[in-house]
Order: sequence, then C-alpha cells, then structure tokens
Amino acid sequence: MKQLRKTLRRTRAAYRALAPYGRPHKRYLFRGAVATWVLVAARLAFPWPLRGLMEIVFHTNKTNGRAQVVVNLIPSRGDPVLWLVGAFVLIILVWGVAESRQRLAFTRYAVGLTSDLRSAAIGRVSGRAAFGAAPGDLISTVTGDTTRVKTGIKSILISISRNGAFFLGVAVIVTVIDPVVGIVYLVGGLATVLAGAWGASRSSPIIRRSRAREGALAGELHHHLAGQTELSATPPSDRNPDSKVTRVEGLTTFSVHAILAATTCAMLFLTINDGRTGKLSPGAVFTILAYVLLMHNKTVGLGRSIVRVGRVQPSAERIAALVKHRPKPPTPAQTSDPDHPATGTQASTNEHFANKQT
Repeated sequence: MKQLRKTLRRTRAAYRALAPYGRPHKRYLFRGAVATWVLVAARLAFPWPLRGLMEIVFHTNKTNGRAQVVVNLIPSRGDPVLWLVGAFVLIILVWGVAESRQRLAFTRYAVGLTSDLRSAAIGRVSGRAAFGAAPGDLISTVTGDTTRVKTGIKSILISISRNGAFFLGVAVIVTVIDPVVGIVYLVGGLATVLAGAWGASRSSPIIRRSRAREGALAGELHHHLAGQTELSATPPSDRNPDSKVTRVEGLTTFSVHAILAATTCAMLFLTINDGRTGKLSPGAVFTILAYVLLMHNKTVGLGRSIVRVGRVQPSAERIAALVKHRPKPPTPAQTSDPDHPATGTQASTNEHFANKQT
C-alpha cells in the first residue's frame, strides 16, 4: 500500500505539471468524451434488440408487461422482428462511427499536448545549467519520453474512458434489474481497478530505473560523438526491464481474470437462481447474461489500462521535471563577454559541467 500511495502522489504531481499544456487542445478532449459516451451507449444498448427477439420467441409471456419490456416499445405497424433487426444494425453503425471519432479526437489531443511539451522542453534545454540537468537526460527526455507520453496518453484515454464508462453503465443497468447481482458486479469491478493500480505501482519503479540508465547511455554517446570521451566497452545494462514489467503486467492480468471469474460465477448463480424462482423474467435473465459476456474483456481491458499507467508515469515525471524549471536570465556579470567572465553560481555550474565532460 505504501508503494501504491507513493505512485498516486507521483502521478498527481506529474499531472499537475503537464495538464496546462493540454488546455489549448481541450476541444479534442471534449469531442473524445462525447464520442466515448455515444460509443458506450451503443455498447449498452447492444443486448436489448436481442432481448426483444427473445421476448417474441417466448410469446407465452406476452400478457406479462414486465416480461415484454422491449416488445412493448416497438411501433405497432410492421413486423416487430424487422424493427428489432433494424435497431440492431443501427446500433452497430453508431458503435463503429463513435469509436473512430473517439480515437481521432483523443489522438489529436495527445499529439497536440506532447507537441507543446516538446517545444517547452527544447526551450528549457538552453538553460540546463541553471538546474543541473545532464545532457544525456535532456536528450532522452526530449526525444524518447515525449514520444512515450504521446503514445501512452492516447492509449490510456481511449481505453480507460471507454471501458470505465462501460463498467459504470453496466453496473447501473444490472443493479436496476437485480440489486444484489449489481452489487456483486460493482465489487468485482472495483477489485480489478485496485489490482490494476497495484500492478502500476510495481512496474513504475522498474521503468523509472530503466529511463535513468537510458539517459546515462545517451549522455555517454553525446560525449563520445563530441570527441570528449571514449565510448565504454560495456554500455549500461538495462537488466531486462521490459521482461520484469511484462511479468508484473502478466501477474496483474491473471489476478484480474481470477477476480472476474469469481465475480462472473457469483453473478451467474444469482441470476439463474432468480430466473428459476420467477423473480426475474427470461428477458431479464438474458440481459444480465449478455452483459456478463460483454463485460469480461472490457473489464480486463480496464485493468490493463490502469497497469499501463506505470509505463507512462516515469516518462511523464521526467518531462515534468524539465518543463517546470524556468532558468533565470543571466545577469550582466554572467554574460559571455570575454571581458566579464562568468562568476558566482554560474561559474561553479559551468566548472561542474566541464569536470563532468572531462
């Protein structure tokens, strides 16, 4: 729990530092959010035309208004099967359009945010001596970390917003149909979120150390190409961080599957038992079973997206540490004029970098 709390604090700090760069592009974030809700609405509506077809098949319950929830909404003109099939096709089309619009909007937001971040980071490079950043870390941050943040933000926004909203929607609908089953689903979903957060807290330190070694290697290459040092025969070892992180992510995914398996079994038992006793109609039983089939992969995807935060967080921290430092303008005594050599803090900083480079 201590590591989890530490990861949450680091994530909040990085978010506060980077969020201002996303504000000029918030229109894309808004469009993505709207597309997400349309997409989730289509997903939630997916089982209902099929439930209507089942209500027609089980027409013996036609006098039971509670059993005929969908059929009672169909216009009286025409064949109800055609209406239901048409509604199903419409849902699929809306689903596809909303998904493409969501991806496009969140991609534009991620690209815009990271482009501004990269510009700000490059603007800080000239003042690196003011806050003691090593050249290798600067190169690695400006080139590699911004790209990772762009890919991570896009993927996380798309997946977490989509699967998270779907999780909440299913929880509400299932709770309305059967409160006990809904509570079981809600508890299982929250457990998968906690499992994903645990995975992110375990993978983040591994990635952070890997990024530091990457910066050291970039610095060594920088000095070597500048003719200042010889290239080390043995470059800094990464000790297979990707394998370690993949192992953590695999363990987390297994935990999420196990949690959802237990949740699904409990939901199936309660739903079938309520169907047998007549507490739920066949249509209600089918609706819950359909959501059980839909929710497994989506909830696993939610857990994986949360784990993926652990990969992105160290890169976001490195960029935040760079862009939030504002180098002080040089004083007249610290100019590059040969008649006025650098003195004080600036001189000691320059000497520090000279010693590092030699």
